[in-house]
Amino acid sequence: MWRRFWTLVAGAARGPRSPRSCTRQGSGAPVPGSGATVFALSSGQGRCGIAVIRTSGPASGHALRSLTAPQDLPPARSACLRLLSHPRSGEPLDRALVLWFPGPQSFTGEDCAEFHVHGGPAVVSGVLQALVPSRRQCARAAAS
Repeated sequence: MWRRFWTLVAGAARGPRSPRSCTRQGSGAPVPGSGATVFALSSGQGRCGIAVIRTSGPASGHALRSLTAPQDLPPARSACLRLLSHPRSGEPLDRALVLWFPGPQSFTGEDCAEFHVHGGPAVVSGVLQALVPSRRQCARAAAS
């Protein structure tokens, strides 16, 4: 279902961390409970009206907060309209519907977040790039 998997660094990740926690995953889902947070375009690639990007794992809340800062998480299982901004540059990315599904009452059993963004390739690419952790975050995760 998800075409690309990437791992996010979780400051509060449960379970052991590996030095490869910021590398691209192959096809197939990560091992449940591994502490990895993944995100992917779940609505399919190509131009469309609305694209859905999902995250699943312990850092999903952090990812949602970092793109919608300074606002808190939306109420569980309720759609909220939020301005998405790049966490490092502050550049506005899109005005999108966001949803928060705290685990274990989610479709994966882990914390999950959804971003319903405009489906143009530039917007989708910008949001996916904003979710990729910085090299500094990867180095911190590898060191711990």
